Amino acid sequence: MKTKEILGILMLFLCTFCFINCDDDNEQTNELTPEALYQTSWRGIGHCEAWTVQNMGVGMQFVDTQKGKVNWEGYDEIDITYTIEGKYITFNSNALYLGGAPWIIKSYTQKHITIIQNEISPDKEKVATIELEKID
Repeated sequence: MKTKEILGILMLFLCTFCFINCDDDNEQTNELTPEALYQTSWRGIGHCEAWTVQNMGVGMQFVDTQKGKVNWEGYDEIDITYTIEGKYITFNSNALYLGGAPWIIKSYTQKHITIIQNEISPDKEKVATIELEKID
């Protein structure tokens, strides 16, 4: 093989390797896990037409893989427990606005989470959405 051919093959290999190893923080991740939430903090907006305040600021801190804290705008901080099973996240029943039906994890990246509750309800006023951005 000629030197130019070897260099060409080497360059192609290096370019391919670089593209494969690129790490995009906004890349869609397949599954949200408790380990991914471990000791992270998030802030965003919750929306539901049935809530007293339809658009409410919310902050979540995941202390470990089962416990956390939620702070809804205008309310005191609430201790929560949570579990994740596949595409569902379930909060304890006394977690204000979060308890009850499980939430569907609609999208998750390392910096953004969207969860929806009651998505298939015929009563659209009961569909709740929370959009969260990770706090660095």
